[in-house]
Amino acid sequence: MKGTMKSTVLAIMVLCFASSVFAAKVTEGFEDKASLKKWELEGDVVIDGEQFHGGKTALKVPAGASATFRFAPENKFGTVSFWLYDSCVNVSQTSMKTVWNGPHFGLVNSDDDKALIRIMWRAKNAPPSGFCTTFTAENQMFTFGWASIMRKTAGWSKWTFSFTDAKTLGATVGDEKEVKSFSDKLEFFNKGANGIVFNGGQDIKAKNETFYYDDIEIDVNDAAPAAK
Repeated sequence: MKGTMKSTVLAIMVLCFASSVFAAKVTEGFEDKASLKKWELEGDVVIDGEQFHGGKTALKVPAGASATFRFAPENKFGTVSFWLYDSCVNVSQTSMKTVWNGPHFGLVNSDDDKALIRIMWRAKNAPPSGFCTTFTAENQMFTFGWASIMRKTAGWSKWTFSFTDAKTLGATVGDEKEVKSFSDKLEFFNKGANGIVFNGGQDIKAKNETFYYDDIEIDVNDAAPAAK
């Protein structure tokens, strides 16, 4: 009987240890400026109190800046959510002569492939009042689509990315509104992810949009082989 009890306790200990190794839950509210030491930063990324969702501060990512957080060294499957503040600044299309990349955010994997939602301003045919989706490999855009998400009023919204297995890829905003042109591009991003990316987009020498991020929740497990 004692031997059986010891075996049971040992099995539970092994299971708990395995769970701690193969699962990760991360939350970040940007209340401590020292937390930025965990991030890969470019440009004028700061934690300040101009806008915030929870607590008193949030992450500010202006034009020309970017912030990347690697939550694991290798790809994982799971979910990522965060709150985003959009002041709904739009750029005059009449002042543009080419394509300008606006702020974007999303997932990155260990190959540096990205699954992103972004504003993309174009001189002729891309309304700045809506989001689009892009998937990149080696920093080159290889697919583009409209997300059917319109930017209407300034404020905070919750975004959630789901990549729970090799056959699942989705994104929702607010009251579970699905981001179209994202989930149907699974073949471009089916290996899981190991990080999140917030990018302020190009500096267009005008009144640029600045996004703020707050209250990140990451819940991931080890990745399985990619879908075929």
